[in-house]
Formats: sequence, C-alpha cells, structure tokens
Amino acid sequence: MKYFLSSIPYIINTRSDGDLLKKLLDDPYPVLFEGIHTTFLASHPDLSGKTLILRAHNIEHEYYKGLYKVEKKISKKMFFLTESVKLERYEKKLNKKLIIAAISHTDADYFRHGFTNVIHLPPFHPYEKLHCQPGLGDYILFHADLSVPENIASALYLAEKIFRKLPYKVIIAGKNPGSDLIQSVSQFPGIKLIADPPENEMNELIINAQINLLHSFHSSGIKLKLISALFNGRHCLVNPEMVYGSGLDDLCYITKDPPQTLTLIDRLMNLPFEFDEMEQRRNILSENFSNIKNARIILDIIK
Repeated sequence: MKYFLSSIPYIINTRSDGDLLKKLLDDPYPVLFEGIHTTFLASHPDLSGKTLILRAHNIEHEYYKGLYKVEKKISKKMFFLTESVKLERYEKKLNKKLIIAAISHTDADYFRHGFTNVIHLPPFHPYEKLHCQPGLGDYILFHADLSVPENIASALYLAEKIFRKLPYKVIIAGKNPGSDLIQSVSQFPGIKLIADPPENEMNELIINAQINLLHSFHSSGIKLKLISALFNGRHCLVNPEMVYGSGLDDLCYITKDPPQTLTLIDRLMNLPFEFDEMEQRRNILSENFSNIKNARIILDIIK
C-alpha cells in the first residue's frame, strides 16, 4: 500500500534497493539506467561525479496515459491514470545532468525541452541481417504481446474493423492472450489465434506472412515488433502511430482508416515481395539500426 500512496511512481519505487547505491559507488564506472523505471537513484547526490545515462524507451507518462485509455477494468484504469500523472511530475524533477538516449527522433525532440544533453539512439535488436523471403505468402499476421492492454485493444479493433471483412487467412499470434480476447476472436471463423508460440515458430510466422499488419494507439517510442517485421517479413502495413518518429515510414505501407486498409490489403495480397524492396530495407536498416554503430554511440559518450 505504501507504494500506491507515495508520490514516486510505482514502477520506480518498487525498483529501489538498499544495496544498489553502495554497489554503484564501489567503482568509478558510468551508470546506464535502462528505462525511467530504474532511475530511483538517478538524482542521488553521491552519484553526481559519475556519468549517468538514461536509456529512454519512450515518453513513459504518455505510454501510461495510452494504457489508461484502452483498459476496461476500472481498478487498472485508475492505476494507469495515477501512474501517468506521477510519472510526468517525476520526470520534471529528474537530475538535469542525465544524458538522455532517446529511442526515436520525436522522443529526442521532446526530451530536449527539459534536458540539456539528449541524443537519438535507435533500439538494439537481435537481428544482424535480413531474413525476408521474396515472393508471395497466403496469410496476414498480427503479432504482439497479447497480455498488454493496448495490444489487446488493437487486436480487437483489427478483428472487428478489418479482419472479419477479409476473404484471406488471418493469424493473430502472441503470448498470454486472455480468455476475453480468445472468446472475442473465436466469433470470427476466418481468424486463427495462436497463443504463446515458441520464438522459432513466431519467427516463421513473420517470415512466411504476405502482410505483417501492425497497429498502435499511441506514437511514443519505437515498437520492436516493427523492427522484427522489417528484418524478417514481407510487406509491412501499419497505421501512422506505429511509425511516428521512427524514420521507417519509407519501408512501410501506411493507412489511416479501415476502408483504406482494406483496399491496400487487396493490393498487397497479390503483390510479390521483390528483391528491390529488400535492398531498400537493407540500406535503411543498416544505416540507422545497426547494433554496432549504435553501440559506438554509447562508447563515445562514455569516453
């Protein structure tokens, strides 16, 4: 209960540890805070002599506000709203000497209003090369962590507004789908839900799909499922929020409403994925989403 009554956000307060400060002071090395939820000690005066870097995954209070909007249960809805308010206040009190490594261009622009040292550092990912397959697939895939409220809302939205109207095979895949989602999707015979596929099976689903259709209700950060689809899949069809600030617009087909999406699906289901598209992806992804290049950015900060 003390965590909920505190002015410090729950995701930060519950990650404090009495021994951590001592461990951080045992050596002279820089500290990389992986996400704002790890920054309980970021403003501690004893760390003022260290290089402190915050890897900002997104604009966290906006993310929680988005969760509030799509959550159905009142208790969780109020938690997300309260957490969003606390996170926005907390961010304004954060150590201004923090080096902010923002994950997208738009996030970097946002943080520059409150911090003096902000860089753009794209996300790290497990892909060293493209695994896209040329040619045609025979199904549409939506994949996500199906335990996250926003992803559940996207899956239900797509099922109702898009998927049920299609003559094509549709697969929704992801971990931990709840009973409500399973029951809702079961009403549409053209949609197959695959729960908790192993990593290798999920990769095969992404690679073999004709269209990886991705959807988001908020635009903060960069979605790693988008990176996965571009490194591994064929055509990538998204809504504007999915690519906002990512620099990946040219690699995706972007639609703003269901009628436009349905029209474009009809086109893409009969459009082979070609080698020139693969080459365009390779050029852009190797330039901006190279793990080696982005690791050097961190090394340059440390040096």
